[in-house]
Amino acid sequence: MSLKKDKRGIWGIILFFMILFTIVIIGFIAAIAMGLISYTSGLITPIMQEVGGDPDLNSSMGRAINDTFVPGNTVVQAFPWIIAFTYVLALIFVIAFVVIYKQNPHPAFIGFYLMMVLLLIFGCIVMSNMYQEIYSGDDILGTALHAQPLMSYMILYSPFIMGLIAIIGGIFMFTGSSDEGI
Repeated sequence: MSLKKDKRGIWGIILFFMILFTIVIIGFIAAIAMGLISYTSGLITPIMQEVGGDPDLNSSMGRAINDTFVPGNTVVQAFPWIIAFTYVLALIFVIAFVVIYKQNPHPAFIGFYLMMVLLLIFGCIVMSNMYQEIYSGDDILGTALHAQPLMSYMILYSPFIMGLIAIIGGIFMFTGSSDEGI
């Protein structure tokens, strides 16, 4: 009689939390970068429109400047909502990943899972506090982050949101049906 090798170990849990924390880090970086890019685009576009309206400049050159910088600024100003939508989709994907993941880990890993939930929440608290420091400032970046309401909300409340996703994921992961009984 051969023994069945149980490969439903800890790697699925570690992968789940790595994905969750990576989403928080990428969201933080994307929000800061988008704030800087949005501010820069808001400065450059009016200057380039003035250059394009200069009568000494070739009219085709002025038209080219207006045809590139104005639509480019419109796209850049829409990026915060695109990034926030992508962030929400990534969080939904993580829940779908757990639901689709067919093999549930052994119940002995519940303690490890809860420890990982706490580490995720503490990591999110650190990221949220760093974001709040920048967000509450009166400088250029703080003002630019105020123009991203959904992304700011998702990052500022990330300890609760990620904790909730981790608990829901744990429920699906540890109570999900395995293929053994069917």
